[in-house]
Amino acid sequence: MDRKRIREEVIEILCTKLHNLPHPGDDDSFDYEHQALVPEITKDPLDIAEVAMDLEDAFGVNFEEALPGEPGLETIGKIVEYLDQRINARLATHGTKKHADD
Repeated sequence: MDRKRIREEVIEILCTKLHNLPHPGDDDSFDYEHQALVPEITKDPLDIAEVAMDLEDAFGVNFEEALPGEPGLETIGKIVEYLDQRINARLATHGTKKHADD
């Protein structure tokens, strides 16, 4: 799975869960890569926990060091990078893919 596809899926999950984040195409100038989740998008710890679970389910990756929005994973770009690294490490180690169409 390439970074672009991971980014698209992350943004879709975030837009679905966090209703004040614009959907792609609604605002072409919106900078998803550098957008901080907390406090700009949400301050609710339940939102963060739900987003983390949705991302873990979607990508088969656990957030072990920090949850989205916490130090190290403050921005959407950092979340995408974390997932990309974890997915590629898993693929390199196991040689398997979560999705058949990856």
